[in-house]
Amino acid sequence: MKFEIWSDYVCPFCYIGKRRLESALEQFVHPNEVVIEYRSFELNPQTSMYSGKSMHQILSEKHV
Repeated sequence: MKFEIWSDYVCPFCYIGKRRLESALEQFVHPNEVVIEYRSFELNPQTSMYSGKSMHQILSEKHV
């Protein structure tokens, strides 16, 4: 079985999903038959790379 996962590495929800998948695979009967292929996806391409704010500030302003 192959999983192709598209995620943004700074997205906290993508990370939560990744960890849950890893936890589920630990309980799976045939974990050696699973191939995971990670792909990069930018959720917000208009975001400035250097805003002068910390990641915590950016996320708290975005998810208010």
